[in-house]
Amino acid sequence: MDKVHILVGIILFALATAILYVWGLKKSAGQGEDLTRILLNRCGNKVIKYLKKHDTITKNQIAEQIDGVVASEFWSRKRLSVSDPKKFASQVIDFLLDQQYIESTGKNNNYRLKK
Repeated sequence: MDKVHILVGIILFALATAILYVWGLKKSAGQGEDLTRILLNRCGNKVIKYLKKHDTITKNQIAEQIDGVVASEFWSRKRLSVSDPKKFASQVIDFLLDQQYIESTGKNNNYRLKK
């Protein structure tokens, strides 16, 4: 091999390394938001699953349902879990109301599936 082929190989290797490095930085920068979104989605799914078997749910029942839920990405060791379910229940309710999965019944902060 001549010197040109070696130089081209080194440049291509450096370029591939730089691209992978930037891609990794981008993924790690948005990881917190992604984990929060995944956690909200998992908690919302638990609430919806509960509401398919029951008519209504209260904020305290939502807190019981979401206690201990964990979110993680398969490529990372970082995890996000619900440590204060009563506080996080408000965020789950807001998420489900924004996504129009549930609606308020108007009685004692009860919620039901939106029809």
